[in-house]
Amino acid sequence: MNKKCWGIILLVLILVVSCEQNKSGWQGTIEVVDGVTVVTNPNQGMWDTDEEPKVRLVQEKTIGMLDEGPDEYLFVYISDVTVNSKGDIYIADRQLNEIRKFDKDGNYLLTLGRAGQGPGEFQSVVRISVNDRDELLAFDNMMGRLSIFSDSGNLIQTTKKLVADLWLELKDIFQFENRVVIFGKLGDGLKLFHEFDTDWNYVDSFIDYPIVDNEEYEKISMGFNPGNCVVMNKDNIYYSGHYFDNQIRVFNKNELVKVIKRQSPIKKPYKVEKFSNIEKARAVAKEKKYTFQTFFYGVSFVGNEYQTSNGLFQLTNGHMVNFVILSLEKEKYEFGVELYDSTGRLLSYSKLDAAYYGEIHCKDSDDCFYVVDRKDFNKVIKFSLKY
Repeated sequence: MNKKCWGIILLVLILVVSCEQNKSGWQGTIEVVDGVTVVTNPNQGMWDTDEEPKVRLVQEKTIGMLDEGPDEYLFVYISDVTVNSKGDIYIADRQLNEIRKFDKDGNYLLTLGRAGQGPGEFQSVVRISVNDRDELLAFDNMMGRLSIFSDSGNLIQTTKKLVADLWLELKDIFQFENRVVIFGKLGDGLKLFHEFDTDWNYVDSFIDYPIVDNEEYEKISMGFNPGNCVVMNKDNIYYSGHYFDNQIRVFNKNELVKVIKRQSPIKKPYKVEKFSNIEKARAVAKEKKYTFQTFFYGVSFVGNEYQTSNGLFQLTNGHMVNFVILSLEKEKYEFGVELYDSTGRLLSYSKLDAAYYGEIHCKDSDDCFYVVDRKDFNKVIKFSLKY
């Protein structure tokens, strides 16, 4: 074969490779607007095709049984789940007001706390978290205080009421060497994060909750679910609102530094109507087949949720995952996951093959996730993502 033919073949190969790179390359944009880096992604990720989804779900373990199982595996109402650095699993039951500890394989180890008002006792244990010393922090919203247990289950401390004159709806706790950051709603405010010193004295609140549509409704719903966040290196916070507006916001030392966007066919994450008459609200909700009803001090909100974020996490390889629930038609839902690289470029959106419509509570060091499933009976499901 002569040199001219080899040259033509080489040119064709270069053109084919170039076309494939353009076809599979990222089609988004990165720009700086008023000092904030804005990463705008198309609806489709770099890995996405019309073939099978690139990300799939694998169920690893279930903790919980029906009423004929051993007592330590019977739950009444699971309120939260967390894991420590060894993979041990803590499960809080708000009805029993106790916390059970299991090893990473789901074997029962011990029970912490009980119903009561004394140190280490609970009136309503709703949230649990683990600090970098593998101590368990358990929040009682009726008492407004934390109980802290050692890895072996011994009570270290029960705090005073964290904020004496305000109601605190806590979603997560991040404890560092010289400060504690609580994620949730404090009183009637619209700040997402609340800082305490090591003696559990309130210091300050920061980062405004981003209103998507109806401020009056979201000010109420924020107390039930303020969204999801990941805190990295103590100062970096990744945040997605519960009513997901296709944006993940990144804060550094309380300042907005990056916004990760995704173009999506779902532009409005919810629809809501307000009523002063509860019976009228119920009638409208039934007639229009609305999916939620909220009654608060004589005011009723009814409506539909079209897109929510149910868990935001960073994987050990630096990738970010955002679990979402989409309402594509009335009473029909889709459970999916957005996968981003460390810069915010969308790698894939995949519909997952299981209907975990509840909150994804936590992730362990093996990149396994934990969700509460209440179908038939209360249980915790451990699953991983494969791609």
